Amino acid sequence: MSPITVRTYQEKNIPAAQVKQLYDHLGWWPERTLADIESMLGSSIAVGAWDEDRLVGFARAVSDGLFRAYIEDMGVHEDYRKRGLGREIVDSITAELKNIHVVSLFCESGLVDFYQQTGYKPTRQVVMHKRHEAEDDRRGKER
Repeated sequence: MSPITVRTYQEKNIPAAQVKQLYDHLGWWPERTLADIESMLGSSIAVGAWDEDRLVGFARAVSDGLFRAYIEDMGVHEDYRKRGLGREIVDSITAELKNIHVVSLFCESGLVDFYQQTGYKPTRQVVMHKRHEAEDDRRGKER
């Protein structure tokens, strides 16, 4: 088995098609198109985990460049879990955000312990979302 490497988007291009394949494997966001993912990658800070040229893990962050950043879409292909790869991805993207005052992330309750081991702490804040109907219409989704 080849060694898995973690690289920032500056070190190795992360193709939208491979991100889409990983999302599909994880059961995430089937409505996201390649064009949307390409656009997202162009405006995000991203890290990929690679088994040679195959993307097997990914995380991205959005930021204002100084005060706040949010880690999004952190995932590892199930065939590559339990090897410390998730930790390496989180450490790598966190290092990319080292000049940001506060870095936040969203996770399922079952992942709180994992993220606490990487230095993140849960808060009592409530996360609220607003979904724009126009976005759903644009993608042809019915709600």
